Amino acid sequence: MHDDQAAPQWTPPTPSLYENKMIVMVRLQDELAAYSTADDLMAVFVGDECRALSTRGSGGEKVYFVLNIYGNATSSPEYFTICYYSSGLQQLFRLSGYDQFSSELNWGTGGDFVPDLMQGATKYAQRTILTINAATGTDIPTDAASDLVAVFVGGKCRGTGRPGEPFTVYHQSGERAQLRYYSAGSNGYYIQQATVPLAGDAQTATFNF
Repeated sequence: MHDDQAAPQWTPPTPSLYENKMIVMVRLQDELAAYSTADDLMAVFVGDECRALSTRGSGGEKVYFVLNIYGNATSSPEYFTICYYSSGLQQLFRLSGYDQFSSELNWGTGGDFVPDLMQGATKYAQRTILTINAATGTDIPTDAASDLVAVFVGGKCRGTGRPGEPFTVYHQSGERAQLRYYSAGSNGYYIQQATVPLAGDAQTATFNF
């Protein structure tokens, strides 16, 4: 059972406790950016100690977080953990690794730094790239440019997109999805009664009205 995760109550670092600051600009990967809201948070930890805390920047389709990471020069690499809380998915993502702290090392300021935060995700450990096509021979007006499709599991939205275009669905192994379709032409909202198994890879489904 994977319950929705509440927003973390992270405490920002106190800059005066550290000698140096390293700047990292993170661009949120596209799969997660689709679910991003203004309530998202991103932090960097060394052990249990928060070294950076940021909310998302504004502007454009891409989502960025600017992290001012505080620390002291060390003779050996430290174990850093980037923590990202997705308000839209109500899930916490973690990505860890060793790096040498350096106040002169700025990531993401000369080109996009896009860490794969989906590595090690446990709440929705699998991703399916799903394409939903509208069934033909129906009286319901369909228009791929205006209509919307969505995937629900247990009453919770796990992904949205346009008919005929692939989009990402987050899920656990063995879950089945309920498909929903919004027709702009009829201003109608339709639910397919038969559920669809999510296989964890690229797949196509047909929405039958």
